[in-house]
Amino acid sequence: MNTKDTAAFDAIIAGSGIAGLIAACSLVERGAGRIAVLSPGYGGAPYIAAFNAVLPDSPSGDSPELYCSDMLAAGYGLGNRELVEALGALTGECVALLERWGVSFARLEDGRYRLRRASGSSCPRSLCRTDMLIGGHIVSVLRRELEKKGVLFFDNTSCVHLLVSGGRIAGTACLTAGEPLKTLRAPVVLAAWGGVGNLYGKSTYPADIDGRTLAMGFEAGASLIDLEFVEFEPMVCYGPPDAVGEPCPTAMLGEGAYLLNSRGERFLLKVRPQGEAGAPKSLINNAIREELKAGNGTPLGGVYADLRHLDQKVLEAYPWFYERVKNAGLDVKHSLLEVGPMAHSHSGGLEIDSRCRTNIPGLFAAGEAAGGMHGACRMAGNAATQAAVSGLMAAVSMAEFPAKDLPGLPEIPRFSENQSLRAALLPHIRETVSNYVERERDGNGLKKARAALAELRTRAADDTFTEQCALSGLLLAEAALAREETRGTHNRTDFPEQREEFTCSIRLKNADGKVFMEHIRR
Repeated sequence: MNTKDTAAFDAIIAGSGIAGLIAACSLVERGAGRIAVLSPGYGGAPYIAAFNAVLPDSPSGDSPELYCSDMLAAGYGLGNRELVEALGALTGECVALLERWGVSFARLEDGRYRLRRASGSSCPRSLCRTDMLIGGHIVSVLRRELEKKGVLFFDNTSCVHLLVSGGRIAGTACLTAGEPLKTLRAPVVLAAWGGVGNLYGKSTYPADIDGRTLAMGFEAGASLIDLEFVEFEPMVCYGPPDAVGEPCPTAMLGEGAYLLNSRGERFLLKVRPQGEAGAPKSLINNAIREELKAGNGTPLGGVYADLRHLDQKVLEAYPWFYERVKNAGLDVKHSLLEVGPMAHSHSGGLEIDSRCRTNIPGLFAAGEAAGGMHGACRMAGNAATQAAVSGLMAAVSMAEFPAKDLPGLPEIPRFSENQSLRAALLPHIRETVSNYVERERDGNGLKKARAALAELRTRAADDTFTEQCALSGLLLAEAALAREETRGTHNRTDFPEQREEFTCSIRLKNADGKVFMEHIRR
């Protein structure tokens, strides 16, 4: 294995989405020296449309307590209360940090923030922009300002292994396209690398989120939690062809949009008589599933989003969505839009405490890389919020980490590349995950997935990337098989009811290469 010489840093951030960028900003403000950011891409950050925040003098009477209550309800009681309360308490501080670094949010004519009501929220609390996606704005502004401060970005560079020495983090092994594997050393490392992404064949994830990262954490000895809860965005375009995969914002329901079945019925009213606005994503997904079972689906296998009655100005306030669909040949002002669920985000990941620390000293996790905050379902608008707040929390903990010395560099784990093997096996891994760890799962299918992914992992031994993808898929299947109930985004057709004994999170640990599980009561 050809490996480049080691470079030393005060902190390494694996990922350049909102969590990683905000952590870097906070570390700079706290006087950190050499900061390295591994940037394979920006993940889903540029496509984020909303940022939930509890603001002073909320016109709707919002409060940290109400926000936490909404989060815990959306997560079916499985969210880690300490993490949820920390999130609710720090949203205002994150907004202040973003504005200090040059980020701006849409405001009304009187100067107040423009707030939208996203799915799962009791009141409007989502900050936004009306000229572009707020996530893309945050990424471009923070990246520019961080480079001015001397933060070093390793573009087109992916973390391959976490390096652990003497029981604590020692750095990372990473790969830049066209270069030998290199090692970077630091006393603290932040995992901010996103979720399971393209382990699913069809998803809303960009290509740089490949899903290997669960395997990296597991191999290093990090505890994992809530892996079975994969979020399926309920209103993703199924057509027209050039718009497939574009989410129709659930905030549109808060603007007055309807969901219709093929009979023209507002089917959500059957389960939510008060109306579509604020409906949790899991409830929308479950309602869509029931309509499809009843034969009330659309020709493309989804339902209709009806935006025809919305004011033109409302539609134009979501330009990324409205313009893409219109350019694809459909004007939602005059036509129904076929939408349905698609893999979108992950509520599981590395297990963290209330300070974003993992069980490995010196290793922290933030954003979608971290699990435990959302429970069984993520509230809409919380992707950016979780990323920002956990990035801030992690930076505080990293700055306060007592060991500033560099631990000894351990032996680098095995790394190999075989592109032909990757091309042959990766489609089978994605097909297996998509077929058996999908929206609806059952024990027999999950057992098939476990066996198939274990075999694919063995066959992929000569390509580290593919082997890690197989292991990550295997970990998803193990967690989904262990939860013998239906709750939130996890739907077991062989266990269709929610069960009291599973009011818990499922922790997965590496026990000499085998999966060890524990149930953590919530």
